[in-house]
Amino acid sequence: MTNLDRTAKEGPEKSLFLQQSFKDFDVATARMQKAFASLEKKFENINKELKYKNIELQEALAEKEKISSYLQNILESLTTGVVVTDMEGKTTMINRCAEMFTEFSREDAVGTDAEILFENKIPSGSRGCFDFKYLDDGSLGEKIRLKGRTLETFGSAVKTGSGDEIGKVTVLRDITRLEKLEAKIKRTEKLAAMGETAANLAHEIRNPLGSIELFASLLIKDLKEKKNRDRASHIINSVRDMDNKISNLLLFARDRKPPMKKVNIHNALKEIIVFSEQIIKKEAILLTVNCQDADPIIIGNAEMLKQIFLNLMLNAMQAMPKGGNLYIETRILDGLYEGGISTSSIEIKFMDTGYGIPDENIKKIFDPFFTTKGKGAGLGLAIVHNIVDIHGGSIDVENNKGGGTVFNIIFPIIAESHENKKDLSC
Repeated sequence: MTNLDRTAKEGPEKSLFLQQSFKDFDVATARMQKAFASLEKKFENINKELKYKNIELQEALAEKEKISSYLQNILESLTTGVVVTDMEGKTTMINRCAEMFTEFSREDAVGTDAEILFENKIPSGSRGCFDFKYLDDGSLGEKIRLKGRTLETFGSAVKTGSGDEIGKVTVLRDITRLEKLEAKIKRTEKLAAMGETAANLAHEIRNPLGSIELFASLLIKDLKEKKNRDRASHIINSVRDMDNKISNLLLFARDRKPPMKKVNIHNALKEIIVFSEQIIKKEAILLTVNCQDADPIIIGNAEMLKQIFLNLMLNAMQAMPKGGNLYIETRILDGLYEGGISTSSIEIKFMDTGYGIPDENIKKIFDPFFTTKGKGAGLGLAIVHNIVDIHGGSIDVENNKGGGTVFNIIFPIIAESHENKKDLSC
C-alpha cells in the first residue's frame, strides 16, 4: 500500500474521531452546565435559608435586647438598691437606687470590691454585726446604718441553670422612715399605757397638795418669826413646783384637741425670742437667728408652738451652763411629695454648742420621764414631741459634728407666697 492510499484511508477515520470527540465534549459541557445550574440553585436555596436564618437571629436578638432593656428599666425603677458581685467580691452591676444609697456612681462601682461600697457602714439592730462578704441565702434582714440611712439587707447567691454559683446579689431596702414610724408607735403605746393611770394619780395627788398649799398660806399669816415664814414659803413653792409637774404629766393623760387656726411660724418664734432675750444674755449665750424671707403659715395653735420653741431654747441653755452659742435657722422646703401631691414645709433648726447627747441616749431623748439631769421630771422634750405630733410635723435630734446638739423640726405649711432669700433675722 502506497502512502497515498494510506493517507486516503486515515482521513475518514480522523474525521470520525474528531466528530466523536466534539460530541463527547458537547455532552460533557451539557453535563457541566446542568451541574452548574444545579449548584446555582442549591447556592440560591442556601442563600435564602441563610437570609431567613439571619432574619430570625436578628429578630431573636432584638427580642432579647428588648427583654434586657425591659428588665434593666425595671431594675432601675426599683425603690430598693441592688448590688451584684462575682465570686471574687467585685461589683458587676449596681442599680440607680444603690448608687444613691452608697454614693458611688455605676462607673466607679463596677469592678470595685463591694466592701468598699459599704466601708462606712455601722451595724444596726440586735445582731450588731454585718459583713458584706458573708451575705448569702441565710442572711435576711440584716440592718446597717449607711450615709445617714438605715438599710435592711437581703443576700442571695446568683446561680446558673445547672445550679453553679457565679456570684451574689444583695438587695438594700431603705427603712429609715419605717424605723421612725416604729419608734413613734412605741412612744404612743407608752403614752397610752400610762394615760389613765397618770390621770387618776394626778387628781389624787392634787387634792392633798391643794390642802397643803392652803394651810401653808394660812400659817404664814400667823407666824411671826421670819425663819418660820421662810419655811412655810418653801412648802408653798415646793407644792407649786409639784403641781406644775403634774400639769405636765396631764399633757399625756388627756386627748387634747386644741383650737387650730392660721399661725405665722416666724411671728411665734419672734415672740419667744423677745421673751427669752434677757435670760439668754444673763446666761452668757450668743443668739444668732437666720430666717428665710417668707410667710410660713401653718394650721396650728400659737401657744403650743411657742411652748415648743421655749422648751428647746431652755434645753439649749441648760446644755451650756458656762455660756456658748445658740443658732436658730428656718428655711422653706419645696418638692416634698406625699400621695402624689407636691407640698411645702418649713424646717426649723435649733443648734447649740453644748455638751451634746451620748449616742446611746439619742433614741430615748423624747421618751417621757427620761432625763440625764439631776433635776426635772424628764417631760420637757416629751411635751415638745407630743405637740409636734399634734401639728402633723416631725422632729429629729442629732449631735453636731463640731460639738453640741441639733434639733430639727419640720411642719407642713399651707399655700402662701414666699421668696427664696436667706440669712434674714426674724
